[in-house]
Amino acid sequence: MASLLSFSLPKPSIIKATALSPTTTSPSTPEVLEEKFGRKGIKFLESNNVPTVELKVRNGSSVRVQIPNAHVSSYKPKVYWKDDGFEEVLYTLPGKEKDSGIAKGGIGLVINDASEGGSKGSLISSSEWTVKDVDSDSIDAVQVELSCSSGPLEISYVVSLYPLSMASAVIVKNNGRKDVTLTSAILSHLKLKKRAKAGIQGLRKCYYCTQPPLSSPFEVLSPSEALKPESPGLLDFDFEPEEKPGSWKVQEEPYIILKDRLSRVYAAPPQERLKAFYNTSPTKYETLDQGKELFFRVIRIGFEDIYIGSPGSFAEKYGKDYFICTGPAAMLVPVVVKPGEEWKGAQMIEHDNFKKREFPLPSVASIPYQPINVDYLEEEFSGLGVTFERLSDSCVAKMTVENGSSVTLMLPSGLITSYKARMWHGGTVELLQTSVLEGEDGRAAIRGGVSPAFNFDSDGEISWSPSTWALKDIRGDSHDTIQVEMVSTDAKDMVEVRYILSLRKETLSSELTVSNLKSSSIQMRGGIISHLTVSTPEAAFAYGLEGSDFYNRPVFLSNFGIVPPDLSQKRGFGSGQLWGNLGLNGFFTGWDARNQKNGDKGNDSLESEEMEGEENDNYKNLTEEMSRIYTSAPRDFTIIDRGRRNSVVVGREGFEELYIFSPGSSHESYGMYSFICVGQSAMLKPVTLNPGDAWTGSQHLHNPNL
Repeated sequence: MASLLSFSLPKPSIIKATALSPTTTSPSTPEVLEEKFGRKGIKFLESNNVPTVELKVRNGSSVRVQIPNAHVSSYKPKVYWKDDGFEEVLYTLPGKEKDSGIAKGGIGLVINDASEGGSKGSLISSSEWTVKDVDSDSIDAVQVELSCSSGPLEISYVVSLYPLSMASAVIVKNNGRKDVTLTSAILSHLKLKKRAKAGIQGLRKCYYCTQPPLSSPFEVLSPSEALKPESPGLLDFDFEPEEKPGSWKVQEEPYIILKDRLSRVYAAPPQERLKAFYNTSPTKYETLDQGKELFFRVIRIGFEDIYIGSPGSFAEKYGKDYFICTGPAAMLVPVVVKPGEEWKGAQMIEHDNFKKREFPLPSVASIPYQPINVDYLEEEFSGLGVTFERLSDSCVAKMTVENGSSVTLMLPSGLITSYKARMWHGGTVELLQTSVLEGEDGRAAIRGGVSPAFNFDSDGEISWSPSTWALKDIRGDSHDTIQVEMVSTDAKDMVEVRYILSLRKETLSSELTVSNLKSSSIQMRGGIISHLTVSTPEAAFAYGLEGSDFYNRPVFLSNFGIVPPDLSQKRGFGSGQLWGNLGLNGFFTGWDARNQKNGDKGNDSLESEEMEGEENDNYKNLTEEMSRIYTSAPRDFTIIDRGRRNSVVVGREGFEELYIFSPGSSHESYGMYSFICVGQSAMLKPVTLNPGDAWTGSQHLHNPNL
């Protein structure tokens, strides 16, 4: 099979099978194709009298490709939050009576002659495609390669299907003696529910011009129809006519509304490309369908242009569904393939619609997070040392390594409720303090454990805090290391936070990577907060902090924090002086109410919180109530519990501050408030990320008691 090593396709990567000889012509009947190439996840059949290959992966997502013309006529991914589970993405029209098998729309590969004096027509419309090879990887990734020839050109077209994405890639090889000049595109006709609720985001500040699409056998609108001006309705007061072809503009709005007819290319103008350095269009953008509450990410590889077209009122003559045409292209500057060389281009369509999110286009309400598909997670990640259990609308994931150490994780909240570590005596001991309390709405609320608690601010924009996490991947195995990767993004997908938990035999690590995709800087405040259980704070000691500078500060209240009810009434512990009164109002969702509730109990001064000093005790007893931030602490220190006769080494990377909170020893031993809270933090000095920056910070809880 043709190698796509230069393309960055998603894992699992396809293992290259032994390729057939280029001169071999595969039989065209589905029966013979099934016998020769059929395998689990790859089926050959006849649909509308056309030989077709159907690809299907384990979660049920499927793709259909017509073999003779390499036309992708169907893509049905698994959309987890929908009742029926699947959604047809492509807009495909059946062929006319005499050509009932030749469909329009779908995903069509376009390769046209662009040489001087050439035909200017399609180089592949009269070519017969044949199956060259297939491959699969445990039906989590399946692939078919078609091939054809046109004059001196040898062309391969590879269609790949994964659980959450599909890719189509073209490889053109020039076996002749002269240069071949061509234009090309992979144009996808995507089906949407409502004309007024179709949009695209991700192309702000890009150059664009009005341009007809490349002519194609699969086109729904011809190039001339695509350029016909839209006729505004009587109530279309916001209608703006399209620019004339050849006129360049900059996309100023974050969203492209596709209600009316348009035909555009988003790319660097050809004159700009003559410079040594120039700005290209983004490699990815998203289509938004408010009617179905779905979005799909389109990624281009190898192509320089992005084509976007919408039919406007013309869509009505084809049926009730709306559609758009989009995809990567080489239209404005033709591709020149020299003798003996290859040219490659690819498109990927991916999604994570199992994580419903808010759609920011007008008139769309907030979309709640939907229950997690536990059955799918069990099937997808079985055998990796992780089990899943449904709990109301949440999911409990339990990670267990070979020596018996285990971690319990709640999804989508990202809260670690348990870390049981192997001890010297052969058993396991719980290292975290977690309690079930009554929440603000009267329902049970889990508090404590380990959780990320951060807030992101940008000038002139509403602050955002990650509150739900989507499971991205699980790696490793129970013999060595289990890694669970989660991701959370803001409403505009301009701030991305990746959260990776790694469980080893002796260590639990929490790593955060923040990426700023905005055009402006952002500031991050907060920390990774851990509640370590102890027999009583009186028997707990912090070892290794001598010489560290510190500031006494009010109690840090996160969504999952445990704070004794009497603590806020005492001087110096937050009577109206929690973080909300220090300029961090709205720090977390659900945080203001808790801060306000405590703040109503008094108006004590901040004198005790403003105290600062240097730690002079290397073996500090934590029996007294304390809320303190250390600014020059070592990267590792130890919490020792003499009552339980164990200890935890707490390490950090990336963070410059260490937060420690002790509720004091006035409470019942081995009770709800027998814990020490530690946090790797950026509270006094926030982390600033400039546009395009990424930052990584981590915490390690190491068990030295084996």
